[in-house]
Amino acid sequence: MKNRKGFAWLFALVAVVSLLAAACGSSNSDGGTTTTKAGGGDGTTTTAAPATDGLDALSGTLDGGGSSFQDTFQQQVSSDFGALVKTAGGDATVTYTKSGSSDGKKGLADKTLGFAGTDSPIKDEEKAAFGTRKMLYFPIAGGPIAVAYNLKGVDVLNLSPDTIAGIFQATITTWDDAAIKADNPDAKLPSTKITVVHRSDGSGTTSNFTKYLVAAAPTTWKLDKGETVAWPASTQGAEKSTGVTSVIAGTDGAVGYADLADAAKEDLSVANIGNAAGDFIAPTPDSASVALAGAKVADDLTYSPLNVDAKGAYPITAPTWMLVDAVQADQATADALKAYINYVLTTGQDQAKALLYAPLPADLATKALAQLDQITVG
Repeated sequence: MKNRKGFAWLFALVAVVSLLAAACGSSNSDGGTTTTKAGGGDGTTTTAAPATDGLDALSGTLDGGGSSFQDTFQQQVSSDFGALVKTAGGDATVTYTKSGSSDGKKGLADKTLGFAGTDSPIKDEEKAAFGTRKMLYFPIAGGPIAVAYNLKGVDVLNLSPDTIAGIFQATITTWDDAAIKADNPDAKLPSTKITVVHRSDGSGTTSNFTKYLVAAAPTTWKLDKGETVAWPASTQGAEKSTGVTSVIAGTDGAVGYADLADAAKEDLSVANIGNAAGDFIAPTPDSASVALAGAKVADDLTYSPLNVDAKGAYPITAPTWMLVDAVQADQATADALKAYINYVLTTGQDQAKALLYAPLPADLATKALAQLDQITVG
């Protein structure tokens, strides 16, 4: 894949596929089926047309927020779900506001949100805020964290884990550094100063990006891991994934990490990343699907597809979850929440690839659906 500023061709394709998917969804209400290519390109998955049973009885508003990584996916599926509910005669809506994973978990803990979007599990220091409440993790998709850059004249860029570590901790400061040249022996690299752009808010994307560096470049990476880290003073912070990509787009020599969907919206170049199998892999829904398939899943459905040792796997593939209370305050909220999560895990998965996410492996989606019975009222 040629990761150049011509990435617009990919986003244009995404727009067309999304429109086609929406058209199919709106016209396929007769109980038929739609067949979509499974993530990874190695088979097909047949899913039933959107079910409308019980949607006419739904009411109220579900307020979610948090992860900016999952925002593009949430906006699309929540809109589609709302339209389906309205068509069925119901009156329930879902809103989602991106604010960072840390903020999403905080909002759920203090009950200002009905569900949290998060790309990282609840940390030990966050558990006290939830008290004795039982929390459920519903994986909803995965996707590539792209290393996006803006560098005139460089359309294709390979970066190994140790080189990425050096760039982001500011020990590699120019684009013609020997380490970058070693990854790109045939490229004409300028002496342009590197401007590192990172998230300034508490971010699950930062957590997964730094977890990847701890795993893949353990002897080089010195800044530890977390939703926030102590970035060098020479680097530049920006809020949310869209803030990071906006700064990169306006700065020659800039590089940062962001979800692939937001990098595509800014038409940014994205690097091929060296994986555990020794190959440079482009960030795509298919290469992310390979990583998801190779991840080990815990009983609570937390898992990490980072740095999975599998041929063709994109190494900085992140999970993302909807985090919800097992016990809801009233039946209307519980019903709406269960209906929405069911939609996300079934029909909504058909939208993932078109939006530059990787759909869940079928067995993981099945396990997540089985958890819906744990949502009760009390």
